[in-house]
Amino acid sequence: MKRKTIFKIITIAFGLFLGLLLAEVAYRIFHFISYRDLKDIVIGNRPPIVSPNKELILGQVIQVSPNRRIVYELIPSSRYRFQNALVQTNSLGFRDREYPLNLTKDKRKIVGLGDSVMFGWGVDEHDCYLTVMEDFLNQHDSAVFEVVNTGVPGYNTVMEVETLKEKFDLNAVDMVILNFVGNDLDLPNFIQKKPAYLGIKKSLILQRFDDNDGLDKHLKAAPFNEKSRSYRQSMDKVPTEYRDMVGEASFVAAMDTLKHLKDKYCFEVLILSTDPDAPAPDFVRVNCDKFGFILVEIMPKWRDYTSRNSEATWSLSSNDKHPSVLGHKIIATVL
Repeated sequence: MKRKTIFKIITIAFGLFLGLLLAEVAYRIFHFISYRDLKDIVIGNRPPIVSPNKELILGQVIQVSPNRRIVYELIPSSRYRFQNALVQTNSLGFRDREYPLNLTKDKRKIVGLGDSVMFGWGVDEHDCYLTVMEDFLNQHDSAVFEVVNTGVPGYNTVMEVETLKEKFDLNAVDMVILNFVGNDLDLPNFIQKKPAYLGIKKSLILQRFDDNDGLDKHLKAAPFNEKSRSYRQSMDKVPTEYRDMVGEASFVAAMDTLKHLKDKYCFEVLILSTDPDAPAPDFVRVNCDKFGFILVEIMPKWRDYTSRNSEATWSLSSNDKHPSVLGHKIIATVL
């Protein structure tokens, strides 16, 4: 009787082991086939997209930039739907109207540098905070303002400053607004190197659900560590050629570059922290003081607003923490 019981237990255990092994192999094959990185995206000159009623994902609307430090950009002169909102890009690949390449001093020029928050993830262009701000300024000021939205989902600070350097006549810029968010020390996560599919030290299935060492979710939100409440910045997952774009040292170097541009071309720099629930990180505050940048935080205004409007919601949804139309309006008001 004992032998039968032991044999039964061994059979069940072997069956479970075999099932887990097959699941691991199947997952590795699936991940290998479905994984997409920049090698799968064309370098420059992808044809414009004219599909205003078609919902697309990020990988379908970007092209690889010839500038290594910009990495990728939105396909220019296109119209499509992204995150349930109509997106229209100009000839420079910005979600904005067309502006002269050589800006002149007859207008006040403000250039916004940012990622998905500034881009207007999930909201229409007229609801993006830079558009709202531009409309307000032109209605209430004697000067004429042009506010350019260069935000692209996934951009970090290094990519944003490089965009400013490459795509603008800085002699005509009066102010730069750089939107700092929590993953600005990280890379767009689909740049991270592929896992070792033939390795046997770690289960990729378990790694997929491990907060400390999860696999990247390509072309989606940067992986978030719930334990540390921060975005992962693991250097061993970043290819060597991109490591000068990751981490606090790279952020400081980008701020230093922005300071040199500010001094050379005589424009102001405003660093915008759009986290409604927390102040700007200490290293951002320290570097704003160091480089003479203006720091603007949204949290105090949002807390004041919700103290009088308890039902107000910042986020698009419970699953998407990007600002709603109301959130963009609050940011524009603060600016």
